[in-house]
Amino acid sequence: MLLQFSVTNHRSIKETSIISLKASTDKSLADCLISPDEKKQLVPVLALYGANAAGKSNVLHALLLMREMVCGRYAKLLKGEPLPQEPFAFTNQPTQPTSFEAIYFYGGIKYAYGFSFDKSKVLTEYLYHWPNGREALIFSREGSSYQFRENVQEQLTLSGRTAENRLYLSSSNEWNCPQTEKAYLWFFEKLTGFMGTEMRLDATLSAIRQGGSEKSRILHEMLCADLGIKDIRITGSKDEPVISALHTLDSREGTSKGFWLPLGLESVGTQRFFSRIGMWLAALESGAVLVVDEIESSMHPLLTRHLIEMVQDTAINTNHAQLIFTTHDNGLLDLTLLRRDQIWFAEKNEKTMQTDIYALTEFSPRKGENIAKGYLQGRYGAIPHMRKELLRSV
Repeated sequence: MLLQFSVTNHRSIKETSIISLKASTDKSLADCLISPDEKKQLVPVLALYGANAAGKSNVLHALLLMREMVCGRYAKLLKGEPLPQEPFAFTNQPTQPTSFEAIYFYGGIKYAYGFSFDKSKVLTEYLYHWPNGREALIFSREGSSYQFRENVQEQLTLSGRTAENRLYLSSSNEWNCPQTEKAYLWFFEKLTGFMGTEMRLDATLSAIRQGGSEKSRILHEMLCADLGIKDIRITGSKDEPVISALHTLDSREGTSKGFWLPLGLESVGTQRFFSRIGMWLAALESGAVLVVDEIESSMHPLLTRHLIEMVQDTAINTNHAQLIFTTHDNGLLDLTLLRRDQIWFAEKNEKTMQTDIYALTEFSPRKGENIAKGYLQGRYGAIPHMRKELLRSV
């Protein structure tokens, strides 16, 4: 479970911005809260609103980039290959480092892991944990200088094998270092997601190929979504699957006839729901943190709401999965669906071009207040400033 994520100097985010999933003192929807250690309470869903180009997607991009640097395509760079730094561009100052930090729970233990980097090397890196409720260092790094608390000699050897453009958390796990293994596994097992309108079919196709209850769950959700699909068939190869959906037509005589329609001929909304439902169910099953940009893209608002309600419902979300998403759908600004501490905003300063991240709790809205109406009226910021005088001059 994710407690907090912070990012500094990434794309439109210049100063440190933080999103927190720690529950506030808000008493509403208390039954949706989850707990990693029977003490702290976290929210299972965080929604991030903002105008186009305000920088809300950059927060999610930073979180997923952190994962890619720990265990994805940037985890095994060859010596000398550049790191994927995208610093704040609107400045005349020398380029500053980019920093990420995640505070999370794995196996009931709290971890704080972070690092800073530029285009050529990792500058700092650190990992702490709280095994007995007390903070303890696992390792810290300043350039090529390391500090370790346990298994010092062996870890010094591993650090000597870590190139300056690679993370020690990644390289040490290639050598099965027990001190960093669990912290690494959270990124590998528990953090997933996608940006923009990307179609991610792997999880859905895997469930259908497994058959049995896995396929039944997918078909059940497709039926609940009222998409008219009774079955899914996959032919072709694993690399180039051919996906077809079964639709049935009932005649006046009471007989039914089935027709197989290629998925590519279904509506974009149907394709979008099909691509996401497998990942949703997999995240719920594993208790993962699911990061989704533009959650409502091409889908009916009721389908979007259903996907969120699945994570909010503790009877369904029994393994404490979490969902972090960006959206423009003001219909989700509903205090019967989301708590105040689950609604966040991203606003770009027009003078400095910097993104500011803040929560609805900073405004202390009244109980029963129409949040959607207040948002569109500009009460909480993070909306586009329409230049009506320009429209009139056209």
